[in-house]
Amino acid sequence: MPFTTAVPRRRLAAFAALALTVPLLAGCALIRSEDPDHDPQVALEHIHGLASDPETGGLLIASHGGIYRLDALTPSAEVTGPVAGNDFDAMGFTAVAGSLYASGHPGPNSPEHFGAQNLGLIRSDDNARTWTNIAFTGEADFHDLALSESNPSRIYANNYGIVYRSDDGGRTWNDGVGVDARDILADPNDSDTVYATAPEGVYVSHDGAETFELDEGAPRMMLIAANSLGLLVGTSFDGTLVYQLPSGEWTTGGEYTGGVQALTITPGDEIVIADQRGISLTSDFGVTWEPLFRPEPHV
Repeated sequence: MPFTTAVPRRRLAAFAALALTVPLLAGCALIRSEDPDHDPQVALEHIHGLASDPETGGLLIASHGGIYRLDALTPSAEVTGPVAGNDFDAMGFTAVAGSLYASGHPGPNSPEHFGAQNLGLIRSDDNARTWTNIAFTGEADFHDLALSESNPSRIYANNYGIVYRSDDGGRTWNDGVGVDARDILADPNDSDTVYATAPEGVYVSHDGAETFELDEGAPRMMLIAANSLGLLVGTSFDGTLVYQLPSGEWTTGGEYTGGVQALTITPGDEIVIADQRGISLTSDFGVTWEPLFRPEPHV
């Protein structure tokens, strides 16, 4: 049956009150801080999100201490950051159509226009160098954001068990629908289709998050992403990658170890994950892994 928990009309502010198959190598990336007051090793121990960097072909890394850049998808790549010295807690990080979106909390060196406590929804059009306030500054702390490549004006935001939708780039929002989502994904080819991972399985909506139904054929997973063909990839609860075949059937890939913090798929369809040991890449659904970055322990 459709999952259609009713949500009373209210302002969003009310909701704001790899054991790897090959070993990771320590020091596999050179780290250079753009600000001597920040310790990248500390910031990158807690990663909220990953996205491909259109300027370098590497990665943008959204962390507890700002956005960092990995300049290539190789173990010898250099990590720099935080971009523009902005040390905000970058939650809900996502990228689409040349823009970055985030939420979270301002840091000690964040610009004054970020406000206090909660960032609401912010957007960058220059690869994280500057950010614009879009909505709910100081009010909402979105833990997850999702946009569709087919319609970047359609934004989905997950906040304390409620999935909200904006159809105009974040200026106005609907009342939302209750779903205990751990991660949300907007279908890249159909902005009305939204996936939400939950403890009991994957919910799917085909009406812009007005209602959700449990996908009985999908495995339980924590994080979910889509490749260039629109096929889904996820991190399961038992430490394996799971992915869709062109037939729509699901299959199991290789193993990883540790709680996965972030998942993304590159334009070349490599799968990149971040767990507590670092960032790793696979081109064969987890049969083999290449370590890209591993933070050193700190005291």
